[in-house]
Amino acid sequence: MNISKIQTTPNFYNTQKPQKREFIDIISDNVRNPRDVNDCVAVPRGIFKAYIYLMAGSGLISIANFLPQKWKGIKTSLNVLGAGLGIISAVYFAKPFAIKSLSPTVKKEELNKNENK
Repeated sequence: MNISKIQTTPNFYNTQKPQKREFIDIISDNVRNPRDVNDCVAVPRGIFKAYIYLMAGSGLISIANFLPQKWKGIKTSLNVLGAGLGIISAVYFAKPFAIKSLSPTVKKEELNKNENK
């Protein structure tokens, strides 16, 4: 029988250090209604696209407003593109809730059940 290593001096390598509390845990201790912390909002991918299109459209319109008046063609095209992106974002915002009539709130247990499948 071969014994590879015997340590006679005590060491603390196997003891677990207490984990540092996360920022969200500190905040959740001060919340009066714990359901406010545990509620999940189902955000479809289309809503995320809507935010992207909305921000891009707003950016194009603001860039167009900073351009000088002598660049009228570029200003007009940027305004039209920005307005078009705004319309597309409105469609993406309305599609999951108005057309499919989905509920925007989901219980945390339902969300975890769907992820485990």
